Amino acid sequence: MNKSYTYTDNNWKDLIPHNPPGYDKSKHNVVFDHHSHTHYSDGKLTIKQNIEWHIAMGFNAIAITDHNNMRYMEKINGIKQEYAHKRFIILNGFEWTTTRLHLNFLGISKWDERVPYKPKDGKIIEVINKIHDLDGIVVCNHIPWSINEAKYKNHPSRETLLEWGIDYIEIVNDDSLPENVFDQESYNFCLKHKGEIGMLTGTDMHDPHNFESGGVHGWTLLNIKEFTEEALMEELRKKNTEILYSKNSFSDPGL
Repeated sequence: MNKSYTYTDNNWKDLIPHNPPGYDKSKHNVVFDHHSHTHYSDGKLTIKQNIEWHIAMGFNAIAITDHNNMRYMEKINGIKQEYAHKRFIILNGFEWTTTRLHLNFLGISKWDERVPYKPKDGKIIEVINKIHDLDGIVVCNHIPWSINEAKYKNHPSRETLLEWGIDYIEIVNDDSLPENVFDQESYNFCLKHKGEIGMLTGTDMHDPHNFESGGVHGWTLLNIKEFTEEALMEELRKKNTEILYSKNSFSDPGL
């Protein structure tokens, strides 16, 4: 049974951050998490606390992807510049949460459309195309969790997702049961279709104390010339990522 904790902005003050295992700083300068939550949906942390936790876990770029809303936009725009000076990038995001699949939309500034409970194929295709028209990126999240834990009965196949134009599949999801954290089938699929569809890792962090998997297992690596949101989005559009995966979990160094 999960315990409830109270967090403050100082929980991660003066900590030595994790160094992701195998991270070569001469090859990559971005350690990215495309998937995390705040109290604007079902997360436990504020935006600032979410960022401070990510810094402690070795990340320097994230997307905030709360479920089915972007009410955080005014707050996040007020904090981005503060962290840009600390060489930390924050992307806008949105988790399109349905009972067929979960999609992350990265790099969009608003979403006013109602999210259907059980979308038909045509609606999913329409939404993917809309995000691309907005110059955003579409990620299919945690396929093993969706099928094995949430028991979604009509989840699109990987081949179908590729046909529909999905940009990425989430290969590591830390808020899944241990056997579902690393998606070997999607990893193999993305290798087979390299250049057409990319790989990302997601913490899916809701509460730093209560990961289903026990902690963080994955980091996404990129290299950008300018340390900006725009440069990160441009590199993501190239599907030019590498992932680090650790079978052993990494916990918040402040716990």
